[in-house]
Amino acid sequence: MKSVFNQLIHKILLPRGRTYDSDKTLEAGWEKVTLEGENKKKISVLFQKPDKKTIKGVVLLSHPYVSDAKQFFLKSGHAEMYLKNGFMVIIPDFNGFGESPFQNFDYTTDLVTVGNFFTRTYHDIPFFGHGISFGASNLINYCTTSNHILDKIIVENCLDSNLSYYKNRNQRLFFIMKGLMKIFPSLNKHHDYTKSISQLKHTRDILFIYNLEDTLTTIHMGKQIMTNCVLPCHMEIFKGKHLEAYVNEPVRYREIIVAFLSGLTK
Repeated sequence: MKSVFNQLIHKILLPRGRTYDSDKTLEAGWEKVTLEGENKKKISVLFQKPDKKTIKGVVLLSHPYVSDAKQFFLKSGHAEMYLKNGFMVIIPDFNGFGESPFQNFDYTTDLVTVGNFFTRTYHDIPFFGHGISFGASNLINYCTTSNHILDKIIVENCLDSNLSYYKNRNQRLFFIMKGLMKIFPSLNKHHDYTKSISQLKHTRDILFIYNLEDTLTTIHMGKQIMTNCVLPCHMEIFKGKHLEAYVNEPVRYREIIVAFLSGLTK
């Protein structure tokens, strides 16, 4: 019964997760593995090493709420940016997106499964995380776990809470979410990211990225999250709307991120 209910809620609240808009030609040169996690949850992951002898680090990319799922980073140029700068890239589909079948809304354990698998082989290389929007919020929650693997993280276009996000995006879904929370108080337990950010463990530094014209995940939301951040952090603001930071200022974007992961900035 719980499984049927979860399927229904997933269909209502996250419809883009049910339609995978994929282009297999984008995956040429990438390796793919399906990992089995808690309760036999299956997570599909793409990964690739850079064409260099020395790997600077491993970057875990956490995708936004788009029908492209993990392929978002292949289309956007993020994956290529990291590879060209000497970083190995790992890109999972969250369960219920892309090629990872839906099981539940516990996206934190999706990242735990991925992190545990890759640190077995690459345990002597620093790991970093870069999450955008939906992926950024899940990256924050992952970093509240005691055994997460990420030394530094990039939090881009992150919502402050699910309710704020739905209020901005879709009034109907906002009221559905409010109603569900009254019936099932625990439904939104881990989705206030102004609280989650205060519980981060081990991560050494955080870079926040927001956009001037983003009305979905606003700069104000980012500042609300940063206010409660217990670890070193700073924010960079870019031109454009939601998900457009790299599109609008690619050179500055690359320079800031590479410098941040290389330890050249705070």
